Amino acid sequence: MTRLPATAATRHAARLTALIVFVTTGFLFGHYAGLPELLPVHFKPTGLPDGWQYRTPLRVLLPVLVQLALAFTLGTVSGLLLTRPRVEENPDAADVKAATAAAEAVVLIALVWVLFQAYAAWALVSMWMRGRGGLGMLYAYFELTGIVLTGVIAVRANAQLGHPEPRPFVAEHWRYGQLYKNADDPALFVPTRDGRRWTLNFGRPVAAALLGVLLLVGIVAPTLILALFLRTR
Repeated sequence: MTRLPATAATRHAARLTALIVFVTTGFLFGHYAGLPELLPVHFKPTGLPDGWQYRTPLRVLLPVLVQLALAFTLGTVSGLLLTRPRVEENPDAADVKAATAAAEAVVLIALVWVLFQAYAAWALVSMWMRGRGGLGMLYAYFELTGIVLTGVIAVRANAQLGHPEPRPFVAEHWRYGQLYKNADDPALFVPTRDGRRWTLNFGRPVAAALLGVLLLVGIVAPTLILALFLRTR
């Protein structure tokens, strides 16, 4: 197996993501000793706390755990998108451009939400130290900004992908009419039968790996994080 070269934007975004995780970790460790022994985690409508958790490194570092989960899973998705069999690749081929554009978009989205978690870390520390509920108005603004930026990145990636040229139809390469499966085709992204959009080549094992990672991100990781955060004493 070999790997397609990442774009400059992908490389810079990955480095910046790692830096943000490092800074967030240092910030939370630096404030750990100054936090109350019991962290307020649930509040009355008046803002006064009525639920607490013991201060532990895992609970205080929850934003970093989310950052690491985002960076690892979305970074894995980006790496899988760039993975290719050991064959000669034309850098101008449509499927190669599609793979690099998709990988870039995934890393940029990871950067946006890792940065949001950095602000969440600051907001949590502020809330715990003042002992009153609320993460501040900026939390909602930054969250909305993250959603907008994610949409912009997705639209930009879609424009870069463009509309592929449909390939000659080969019946044995299509399952159930729409699922493409051809182990001899090195491309991960292939045109749909009508050429209107892209689909995955399920003849490549990496396609199944991508679906597995997305399942992990969507179900397992949020469940574990919520289980840790909602445990109260």
